[in-house]
Amino acid sequence: MKIAILIQCHKNPKQINLLLERLNHPDIDCYLHIDKKADFTDKIIHRENVFVLPDEQRVSVEWAQISQVTATLNLLNTAVAGIRGGYDYYWLISGQDWPLRSADKIVKFFEEHNGTNFVQYWNSKNHGSHQQNNLDKRNQIYFPIKLIGRKPWQKIIKRGWVEFTGGYNRTWKIFERKQLGIDFYFGSSWWALKRETIDWIMQYLTIHPEYYKFYENTTCPDESFFHTLVMLSPYADENTDYLTYLHFQKGANSPDILTEDDLQRARESKYLIMRKVDMNVDDSFLQI
Repeated sequence: MKIAILIQCHKNPKQINLLLERLNHPDIDCYLHIDKKADFTDKIIHRENVFVLPDEQRVSVEWAQISQVTATLNLLNTAVAGIRGGYDYYWLISGQDWPLRSADKIVKFFEEHNGTNFVQYWNSKNHGSHQQNNLDKRNQIYFPIKLIGRKPWQKIIKRGWVEFTGGYNRTWKIFERKQLGIDFYFGSSWWALKRETIDWIMQYLTIHPEYYKFYENTTCPDESFFHTLVMLSPYADENTDYLTYLHFQKGANSPDILTEDDLQRARESKYLIMRKVDMNVDDSFLQI
């Protein structure tokens, strides 16, 4: 069992190095994308099973924009084509994740579940009622990329654009963008996919460049791009929940930073990894 762990990083190289040490295993290779805005590639551990993407493959990852998908695709392209390629699984995590199990137990888990895709997905927040909602809206109208972001003016103009086009629960026909003729699915950004699924996805994207182009002008594409591809693939019935423990406050856009109070629940959960953690806020997770 060979596993490629794809890690999206943007801060705290010391914590990332501790994560890499925790994941060090002969059957695990780690591929790191370090946000173009960060400047610590030279501080990352150098060893045979750690690969940091070169500067030309690094992008500035911006909130809710296509850049996170681009960074993930750059990681996948490197891992699939690399000299140590031929992985059984590709697992996307964050540099602010922390394993709840040892590297040995992680490898054993994938061995025991070989052939299963781990990805959370649903076709809408209404879970199959087929009523339009805010997730459908993400892909239904054209969002100029400059409107997508966390700045107050972006949020105000974007919300106005949503309301002008019909609101979250409907879209006036005149504003509907040309669709791809497929059903969209949504879920958590973090997944682990088997080799056959990744091979199919990479081939599909080569044949259908319009797919990536479409997602350039959607919001939060990382929460739909790969999920939709999995459900388009021949492996659509081979999916289960994702592997990450996290906690969201009601209405929040990002998960809480986990503290010592969360550790027991995380340990007792079914998940392999937890997010998000920050040793500058609370380093109790290091005791796991």
